[in-house]
This record gives sequence, C-alpha cells and structure tokens, in this order.
Amino acid sequence: MKKLCSLILLIAMNSFAIYFDGGIGFGGASTEVGNIDFGKACGGECDEIAVDLGLRVGGQINERFWIAGEFGGVGNRYYDSENYIQFNSYFIGPSFIFYPVEYLHLSGSLGYSWTSNNTDINGLYLYDGSGAALSLTVAYDTGINDGALIGCKIYSSSVTLDENKKDLSTVGFMVFIRYVHK
Repeated sequence: MKKLCSLILLIAMNSFAIYFDGGIGFGGASTEVGNIDFGKACGGECDEIAVDLGLRVGGQINERFWIAGEFGGVGNRYYDSENYIQFNSYFIGPSFIFYPVEYLHLSGSLGYSWTSNNTDINGLYLYDGSGAALSLTVAYDTGINDGALIGCKIYSSSVTLDENKKDLSTVGFMVFIRYVHK
C-alpha cells in the first residue's frame, strides 16, 4: 500500500509545472542612510560593487504566466585599500513572471526586506532594519524547459534602521545569469 501511495504521489507531482531559477549578478548600487549617499561620502576615494544572489521556486498559472516565491539579496560594498562598509539587503516575497514571447522573460517582485550591515572600521556602528523591496527583471531565456536567463535587474529596498530609526535605501542595477527550469 505504501508503494502504491508513493507511486500515485510521484505521478501527481510530475503533472505540475514547477518553476525554479537561481543565479548571480554584478553591477552598481547606491546606498543612502538618512539622506547621506555613501558613494558621495567617500569623496571618490573608495570603490563600490554590488552583488545579487537569488532563488525563485513556483508554479505555472497558464502558458505565459508563472508565480514564484523569491528569496534574494543585494550586497553593496564600499571599499578602499584599508577598509570596507558592506550593506546587505535581503528580500523575500512573491515574484510574478511573464513570457510575452517565447524567449523574453519579464518579472517583478515585491516583498519584505531586511538588512544585515557590517564594516571593519573601528568605532563605526551599523544598525540593521526591516522594510520593503521591489525588483524588476528583463532577460533572455535560452531554453524551452531548462536553460539560462541572461538579463538585467533593477532592485530597490527601503528599510528603517532598528536603533536610530533612520531610513536606509539601496537602489541597484545588475546584470545576471541564472539557471532556469520550467
């Protein structure tokens, strides 16, 4: 009986269309805390990089529309030869994926965001917070069922820091590559 139930469950699971993608992106971002832009506060003396990591899992609604849950984050690092300041903005929420034509992937996500910030500068305290985030992506999908998404992403998060109640905003533009299965 257990084998029969397992077989029925396996057949039922295969009848659902499952969406999965995950990957990495790089680009630039801007982080402001209490209306102070950290890129400008460096006075041109530091470099900056943004890294995007993400994972989405969901299901198909119709031939061109998918809904997925997304977990991702953008790390925005300002650094020079001696020190760094790292602003990490994490995100969880629904993602709406649309294929207007066969290989064109459009998606948008809106959800809960939280931060985990750190630095190696002695005496500088960075607070964490929570708020909301939004991301929009445009990508070329290289495969019908399995392939790669190659595209760009605009990301924005706005959180209120726990201790000092200042606003921390991160806005970024990244290019990415992701494995996709649908």
